[in-house]
Amino acid sequence: MLKVFIVVLNYKKWQDVVECLGAIFRSTYNNYSVIVVDNNSGNNSLQHLMEWVDRSALSEYQYFERTAFQSVNAESLSKLVFVQNDSNNGFAAGNNVVLNRLKGQDAYVWLVNPDMVVAEGALAALVDFAQPRPKETVTGVVIKYHSEPDKVYYFGGGRINYNSATVTLIEKKEMIPQLEFISGGALFIHADLLSRIGLLPEEYFLYWEEADWCYRAGNAGCRMEVCLDAICYDKVSTTIGRGFLADYYYSRNGLMFLSKYKSNKVWIAVFFASLRYLRRLVAGQRERAKGVYKGVMAFIKQPK
Repeated sequence: MLKVFIVVLNYKKWQDVVECLGAIFRSTYNNYSVIVVDNNSGNNSLQHLMEWVDRSALSEYQYFERTAFQSVNAESLSKLVFVQNDSNNGFAAGNNVVLNRLKGQDAYVWLVNPDMVVAEGALAALVDFAQPRPKETVTGVVIKYHSEPDKVYYFGGGRINYNSATVTLIEKKEMIPQLEFISGGALFIHADLLSRIGLLPEEYFLYWEEADWCYRAGNAGCRMEVCLDAICYDKVSTTIGRGFLADYYYSRNGLMFLSKYKSNKVWIAVFFASLRYLRRLVAGQRERAKGVYKGVMAFIKQPK
Protein backbone atom coordinates (compact mmCIF):
# COMPACT_ATOMS: atom_id res chain seq x y z
CA MET A 1 0.00 0.00 0.00
CA LEU A 2 1.29 3.45 -0.92
CA LYS A 3 2.56 5.96 1.58
CA VAL A 4 0.43 9.00 2.38
CA PHE A 5 2.01 12.38 3.04
CA ILE A 6 -0.38 14.39 5.22
CA VAL A 7 0.20 18.15 5.09
CA VAL A 8 -1.12 20.36 7.90
CA LEU A 9 -0.63 24.13 7.56
CA ASN A 10 -0.67 26.05 10.83
CA TYR A 11 -1.05 29.76 11.45
CA LYS A 12 -1.12 30.66 15.15
CA LYS A 13 -3.58 27.85 16.08
CA TRP A 14 -1.16 25.26 17.44
CA GLN A 15 -3.76 24.12 19.98
CA ASP A 16 -5.96 22.96 17.11
CA VAL A 17 -2.97 21.16 15.59
CA VAL A 18 -2.57 19.20 18.84
CA GLU A 19 -6.05 17.74 18.46
CA CYS A 20 -5.57 17.29 14.71
CA LEU A 21 -2.32 15.34 15.18
CA GLY A 22 -3.75 13.26 18.00
CA ALA A 23 -6.58 12.15 15.72
CA ILE A 24 -4.25 11.39 12.80
CA PHE A 25 -2.00 9.25 15.00
CA ARG A 26 -5.02 7.15 15.95
CA SER A 27 -5.54 6.24 12.29
CA THR A 28 -5.89 2.57 11.47
CA TYR A 29 -3.71 3.08 8.37
CA ASN A 30 -0.09 3.39 9.42
CA ASN A 31 1.93 4.08 6.27
CA TYR A 32 1.99 7.86 6.48
CA SER A 33 4.10 10.86 7.31
CA VAL A 34 2.58 14.02 8.78
CA ILE A 35 4.25 17.28 7.80
CA VAL A 36 3.22 20.31 9.84
CA VAL A 37 4.17 23.64 8.27
CA ASP A 38 4.06 26.71 10.45
CA ASN A 39 3.30 29.74 8.28
CA ASN A 40 5.46 32.17 10.27
CA SER A 41 2.93 32.41 13.10
CA GLY A 42 5.19 34.41 15.37
CA ASN A 43 3.86 32.72 18.51
CA ASN A 44 6.32 29.81 18.85
CA SER A 45 3.73 27.39 17.50
CA LEU A 46 6.23 24.71 16.53
CA GLN A 47 8.05 24.99 19.86
CA HIS A 48 4.74 24.39 21.65
CA LEU A 49 3.97 21.45 19.38
CA MET A 50 7.38 19.83 19.78
CA GLU A 51 7.13 20.18 23.56
CA TRP A 52 3.70 18.55 23.42
CA VAL A 53 5.06 15.68 21.33
CA ASP A 54 7.94 15.21 23.77
CA ARG A 55 5.57 15.10 26.73
CA SER A 56 3.14 12.71 25.08
CA ALA A 57 5.85 10.51 23.51
CA LEU A 58 3.67 10.55 20.40
CA SER A 59 6.43 10.00 17.88
CA GLU A 60 9.98 10.79 16.91
CA TYR A 61 10.09 13.85 14.70
CA GLN A 62 12.28 15.93 12.42
CA TYR A 63 12.53 19.71 12.31
CA PHE A 64 13.51 21.80 9.28
CA GLU A 65 13.70 25.45 8.43
CA ARG A 66 12.04 26.14 5.06
CA THR A 67 15.30 26.56 3.16
CA ALA A 68 16.72 23.29 4.51
CA PHE A 69 13.50 21.46 3.67
CA GLN A 70 13.88 22.40 0.00
CA SER A 71 16.73 19.90 -0.38
CA VAL A 72 15.30 17.08 1.74
CA ASN A 73 14.60 13.66 0.25
CA ALA A 74 10.88 13.00 0.77
CA GLU A 75 11.51 9.28 1.15
CA SER A 76 13.70 9.95 4.21
CA LEU A 77 11.04 11.84 6.16
CA SER A 78 10.02 10.48 9.54
CA LYS A 79 6.51 9.82 10.81
CA LEU A 80 6.21 13.40 12.01
CA VAL A 81 7.94 16.42 10.49
CA PHE A 82 7.85 20.09 11.45
CA VAL A 83 8.75 22.79 8.93
CA GLN A 84 9.19 26.44 9.90
CA ASN A 85 8.26 28.80 7.11
CA ASP A 86 10.01 32.20 7.14
CA SER A 87 7.06 34.18 5.76
CA ASN A 88 3.29 34.01 5.51
CA ASN A 89 2.35 34.27 1.86
CA GLY A 90 -0.95 32.50 2.27
CA PHE A 91 -2.54 29.06 2.18
CA ALA A 92 -1.19 27.94 -1.18
CA ALA A 93 2.38 29.17 -0.67
CA GLY A 94 2.55 27.52 2.75
CA ASN A 95 1.36 24.18 1.42
CA ASN A 96 3.56 24.47 -1.65
CA VAL A 97 6.65 24.45 0.56
CA VAL A 98 5.88 20.75 1.04
CA LEU A 99 4.04 19.94 -2.18
CA ASN A 100 7.01 21.04 -4.25
CA ARG A 101 9.11 18.33 -2.57
CA LEU A 102 6.45 15.65 -3.09
CA LYS A 103 6.15 16.04 -6.85
CA GLY A 104 7.11 12.82 -8.61
CA GLN A 105 6.58 10.59 -5.58
CA ASP A 106 4.64 7.37 -6.04
CA ALA A 107 2.54 8.26 -3.03
CA TYR A 108 -0.66 9.98 -1.96
CA VAL A 109 -0.96 13.50 -0.58
CA TRP A 110 -3.67 14.57 1.86
CA LEU A 111 -4.13 18.24 2.73
CA VAL A 112 -5.76 18.55 6.16
CA ASN A 113 -6.72 21.82 7.81
CA PRO A 114 -5.45 22.26 11.38
CA ASP A 115 -9.00 22.70 12.70
CA MET A 116 -10.03 19.35 11.20
CA VAL A 117 -10.31 16.20 13.33
CA VAL A 118 -10.13 13.02 11.26
CA ALA A 119 -11.98 9.84 12.16
CA GLU A 120 -9.65 6.95 12.89
CA GLY A 121 -10.77 5.03 9.81
CA ALA A 122 -10.73 7.99 7.40
CA LEU A 123 -7.22 7.52 6.05
CA ALA A 124 -7.64 3.79 5.49
CA ALA A 125 -10.94 4.44 3.72
CA LEU A 126 -9.32 7.02 1.43
CA VAL A 127 -6.49 4.69 0.44
CA ASP A 128 -8.94 1.83 -0.22
CA PHE A 129 -11.07 4.22 -2.28
CA ALA A 130 -8.16 5.59 -4.30
CA GLN A 131 -6.25 2.38 -5.05
CA PRO A 132 -8.57 0.98 -7.77
CA ARG A 133 -9.17 4.41 -9.31
CA PRO A 134 -7.01 6.22 -11.85
CA LYS A 135 -4.46 8.74 -10.63
CA GLU A 136 -6.61 11.42 -12.27
CA THR A 137 -8.96 11.37 -9.28
CA VAL A 138 -9.31 14.19 -6.75
CA THR A 139 -11.01 12.84 -3.65
CA GLY A 140 -12.84 14.54 -0.82
CA VAL A 141 -14.38 13.28 2.39
CA VAL A 142 -17.63 13.69 4.27
CA ILE A 143 -17.24 16.75 6.48
CA LYS A 144 -19.28 16.87 9.65
CA TYR A 145 -19.50 19.58 12.29
CA HIS A 146 -17.06 19.13 15.16
CA SER A 147 -19.64 20.66 17.49
CA GLU A 148 -22.47 18.48 16.10
CA PRO A 149 -20.75 15.24 15.05
CA ASP A 150 -23.92 13.64 13.70
CA LYS A 151 -24.63 16.54 11.34
CA VAL A 152 -23.13 16.69 7.85
CA TYR A 153 -21.59 20.04 6.91
CA TYR A 154 -20.89 19.11 3.27
CA PHE A 155 -19.79 16.29 0.99
CA GLY A 156 -16.28 16.78 -0.39
CA GLY A 157 -16.46 20.37 -1.61
CA GLY A 158 -18.71 22.42 -3.81
CA ARG A 159 -19.68 23.85 -7.16
CA ILE A 160 -18.88 27.24 -8.62
CA ASN A 161 -21.51 29.88 -9.36
CA TYR A 162 -19.93 31.64 -12.32
CA ASN A 163 -22.40 34.54 -12.46
CA SER A 164 -21.85 35.61 -8.86
CA ALA A 165 -18.24 34.46 -8.23
CA THR A 166 -19.40 32.41 -5.25
CA VAL A 167 -19.39 28.74 -4.37
CA THR A 168 -22.12 26.45 -3.10
CA LEU A 169 -21.17 23.57 -0.83
CA ILE A 170 -22.51 20.11 -1.64
CA GLU A 171 -24.79 19.57 1.35
CA LYS A 172 -26.72 16.52 0.09
CA LYS A 173 -25.40 13.18 -1.11
CA GLU A 174 -27.48 13.30 -4.28
CA MET A 175 -25.70 16.55 -5.25
CA ILE A 176 -22.26 14.91 -5.39
CA PRO A 177 -22.31 14.63 -9.22
CA GLN A 178 -22.34 18.46 -9.29
CA LEU A 179 -18.92 18.65 -7.59
CA GLU A 180 -16.49 21.00 -9.31
CA PHE A 181 -13.87 21.29 -6.57
CA ILE A 182 -12.73 19.46 -3.47
CA SER A 183 -12.20 21.50 -0.32
CA GLY A 184 -8.57 22.18 0.51
CA GLY A 185 -9.45 21.33 4.11
CA ALA A 186 -9.33 17.60 3.28
CA LEU A 187 -8.12 17.11 -0.30
CA PHE A 188 -6.65 13.72 -1.25
CA ILE A 189 -4.67 13.12 -4.47
CA HIS A 190 -1.87 11.07 -5.95
CA ALA A 191 1.36 13.08 -5.89
CA ASP A 192 1.69 12.57 -9.65
CA LEU A 193 -1.01 15.21 -10.15
CA LEU A 194 1.31 17.85 -8.68
CA SER A 195 3.59 17.38 -11.66
CA ARG A 196 0.77 17.21 -14.19
CA ILE A 197 -1.51 20.00 -12.91
CA GLY A 198 1.04 22.06 -11.01
CA LEU A 199 1.18 23.40 -7.47
CA LEU A 200 -1.55 25.41 -5.77
CA PRO A 201 -1.94 28.93 -7.22
CA GLU A 202 -0.36 31.43 -4.84
CA GLU A 203 -1.91 34.70 -6.03
CA TYR A 204 -5.08 34.32 -3.93
CA PHE A 205 -3.47 34.24 -0.44
CA LEU A 206 -6.63 32.78 1.11
CA TYR A 207 -9.79 31.21 -0.40
CA TRP A 208 -10.39 29.96 -3.96
CA GLU A 209 -6.99 28.24 -4.31
CA GLU A 210 -8.49 24.75 -4.37
CA ALA A 211 -11.30 25.86 -6.69
CA ASP A 212 -8.71 27.15 -9.14
CA TRP A 213 -6.53 24.02 -8.88
CA CYS A 214 -9.50 21.67 -9.23
CA TYR A 215 -10.82 23.68 -12.18
CA ARG A 216 -7.51 23.12 -13.96
CA ALA A 217 -7.52 19.48 -12.92
CA GLY A 218 -11.06 19.03 -14.25
CA ASN A 219 -10.07 20.57 -17.57
CA ALA A 220 -7.19 18.10 -17.71
CA GLY A 221 -9.61 15.18 -17.37
CA CYS A 222 -9.56 14.59 -13.60
CA ARG A 223 -12.67 13.48 -11.75
CA MET A 224 -13.91 14.94 -8.46
CA GLU A 225 -15.18 12.21 -6.13
CA VAL A 226 -16.15 11.74 -2.49
CA CYS A 227 -15.19 8.81 -0.30
CA LEU A 228 -18.33 8.37 1.78
CA ASP A 229 -16.56 6.14 4.30
CA ALA A 230 -13.99 8.85 5.16
CA ILE A 231 -15.25 11.23 7.84
CA CYS A 232 -13.67 14.42 9.18
CA TYR A 233 -14.99 16.85 11.76
CA ASP A 234 -14.57 20.56 11.03
CA LYS A 235 -14.39 23.26 13.70
CA VAL A 236 -15.39 25.71 10.93
CA SER A 237 -12.93 28.54 10.37
CA THR A 238 -11.28 28.84 13.74
CA THR A 239 -8.32 30.54 12.04
CA ILE A 240 -9.98 33.44 10.23
CA GLY A 241 -13.62 33.32 11.32
CA ARG A 242 -16.45 34.97 9.41
CA GLY A 243 -15.55 38.64 9.57
CA PHE A 244 -13.90 41.32 7.44
CA LEU A 245 -10.98 39.23 6.18
CA ALA A 246 -13.15 36.30 5.15
CA ASP A 247 -15.46 38.50 3.07
CA TYR A 248 -12.55 40.50 1.67
CA TYR A 249 -10.63 37.53 0.30
CA TYR A 250 -13.72 35.58 -0.73
CA SER A 251 -15.04 38.55 -2.75
CA ARG A 252 -11.73 39.65 -4.27
CA ASN A 253 -10.58 36.15 -5.11
CA GLY A 254 -13.84 35.05 -6.67
CA LEU A 255 -13.45 37.92 -9.13
CA MET A 256 -9.80 37.01 -9.70
CA PHE A 257 -10.86 33.46 -10.52
CA LEU A 258 -13.42 34.69 -13.05
CA SER A 259 -10.91 37.04 -14.63
CA LYS A 260 -8.68 34.02 -15.32
CA TYR A 261 -11.29 31.58 -16.63
CA LYS A 262 -14.61 33.34 -17.32
CA SER A 263 -13.67 36.96 -17.95
CA ASN A 264 -16.97 37.71 -19.72
CA LYS A 265 -18.78 37.22 -16.39
CA VAL A 266 -16.67 39.51 -14.19
CA TRP A 267 -18.98 42.53 -14.25
CA ILE A 268 -22.05 40.38 -13.69
CA ALA A 269 -20.30 39.06 -10.58
CA VAL A 270 -19.46 42.60 -9.45
CA PHE A 271 -23.20 43.36 -9.59
CA PHE A 272 -23.96 40.32 -7.41
CA ALA A 273 -21.21 41.37 -5.01
CA SER A 274 -22.94 44.75 -4.62
CA LEU A 275 -26.11 42.90 -3.63
CA ARG A 276 -24.12 40.87 -1.12
CA TYR A 277 -22.73 44.14 0.28
CA LEU A 278 -26.25 45.53 0.72
CA ARG A 279 -27.46 42.32 2.40
CA ARG A 280 -24.61 42.57 4.90
CA LEU A 281 -25.52 46.20 5.66
CA VAL A 282 -29.21 45.42 6.13
CA ALA A 283 -28.28 42.58 8.47
CA GLY A 284 -26.15 44.95 10.55
CA GLN A 285 -22.92 43.18 9.55
CA ARG A 286 -20.95 46.35 8.88
CA GLU A 287 -17.47 44.77 9.02
CA ARG A 288 -18.50 41.99 6.66
CA ALA A 289 -20.07 44.53 4.30
CA LYS A 290 -16.84 46.51 4.42
CA GLY A 291 -14.96 43.32 3.57
CA VAL A 292 -17.07 42.77 0.44
CA TYR A 293 -16.61 46.38 -0.67
CA LYS A 294 -12.87 46.46 -0.04
CA GLY A 295 -12.43 43.10 -1.75
CA VAL A 296 -14.23 44.22 -4.89
CA MET A 297 -12.32 47.50 -4.98
CA ALA A 298 -9.00 45.70 -4.52
CA PHE A 299 -9.83 43.54 -7.53
CA ILE A 300 -10.85 46.52 -9.66
CA LYS A 301 -7.69 48.46 -8.79
CA GLN A 302 -5.17 45.65 -9.24
CA PRO A 303 -3.12 45.63 -12.46
CA LYS A 304 -4.70 43.53 -15.18
